[in-house]
Amino acid sequence: MRIIVLLVLAMLASLANSESIKVGYINVDEVITNLSQYHIESELLASEFEPRKKELLDLLEYIELLKENLISKANYLSNEDFQKEQEKIKELEIDFQKDSELWQFQLNQKKQILLNFVESLINKAIEILAKDGEYDLILYENVAFVSDRIDLTEDIVSIIEASTP
Repeated sequence: MRIIVLLVLAMLASLANSESIKVGYINVDEVITNLSQYHIESELLASEFEPRKKELLDLLEYIELLKENLISKANYLSNEDFQKEQEKIKELEIDFQKDSELWQFQLNQKKQILLNFVESLINKAIEILAKDGEYDLILYENVAFVSDRIDLTEDIVSIIEASTP
């Protein structure tokens, strides 16, 4: 029993002599959501890819009209003509699929570039805040609970907003 009491006292004494650790937390999703630069770049990205999206949707609508038209003319076409029309539609569908995949791939690439840029802004802001605020540890993922006292999300947004034109 004495050993346990001595051990507890020793632990308390060591805790009293140790320095406190300064910890902070950042909600990265919230930072991204609140960054004006991210919103501006996202809108530019959307406007860049919107015309091609409209073209693809128009092509899809055209393909659907061709299918409906072919069905309505099925009784009047020879079997050979019907097959030719079906092949043309199938080729258009394949082209649509390829173009859609390419469009999606390019959009995803641009989004990833944007997110990488935002991530670098966040990391620079974290470094500034950590050094200026003398933080020992700043977390930003997989945390079950964060008190408002250590939430640095708004500080990070402010640093980034102040440093970007």
